[in-house]
Amino acid sequence: MRTTILFGILLASKLGFGQGGEFGTFIPVDIPDKNVMPSMSTNVGFGMNFAYTPLPASPFYIEFKPSWGMYYSRNLKQTYMFEDSSTTVTNVSYTSGMHKYLLGTKVMIGHEYRTVRGFITPQIGLARTRTKIFIADPEDDDGCRPLESRNTQKFIGGVWGGEVGVEIDLGRIMSSVEEENRHNLVICASLLNGFKHFEYVNIKYMQNETHDMDVTHDDRDINATFVNVGSNALHEHKIAELYHTPFRFWGFSVGYTFNF
Repeated sequence: MRTTILFGILLASKLGFGQGGEFGTFIPVDIPDKNVMPSMSTNVGFGMNFAYTPLPASPFYIEFKPSWGMYYSRNLKQTYMFEDSSTTVTNVSYTSGMHKYLLGTKVMIGHEYRTVRGFITPQIGLARTRTKIFIADPEDDDGCRPLESRNTQKFIGGVWGGEVGVEIDLGRIMSSVEEENRHNLVICASLLNGFKHFEYVNIKYMQNETHDMDVTHDDRDINATFVNVGSNALHEHKIAELYHTPFRFWGFSVGYTFNF
């Protein structure tokens, strides 16, 4: 994320003010289509947008729009059972997120000096799903040392879609904003599809259970290896499930842009 912010600052400085561009931030809400993604949850996050046109009067902009979100986070107390009937009880933290990196052609609709101006943006890019699991060491009283901590799932795939929305000139509706055609409230709706199926983990649909040696694992299971301290025996236990479905999100966002 830090690299993306630096890229935006350098891009603005290279292009120069007065060339016709936008820089902004926004809060995206991505809602999965449950008909094709029944085990996915709503993704909420933070995003930035950088748009540029070489001709200030042109309604066409090239726009880069990255965003970083989270769709589920949960802490569970889970019990793991070994062959000798001994058990380990520990806390497990799950964090799942989806990030997007979209490139589009933003087409403004209406005169640039209007209070409310519409736009449409066809987009293409990449989406990334990731889940990190932190299994606490039950022997660590402070809870800082992990028994296991890893990115247990990562997937990147191509996506396509678009946005429609409006830019509202704050300088024309708020007396506290002195400059017109500079500061905008942006509201838009979006649709995003994957070129192929995506993989993701969502702990919301996993049951709180005792993980014993009789559990039958299938190809969706994500496992971790545990050590029985008494016998030093290694045993593998299920810690999450991997889903493989089509990718489709409806969304909306609210943000702010500054025109330069």
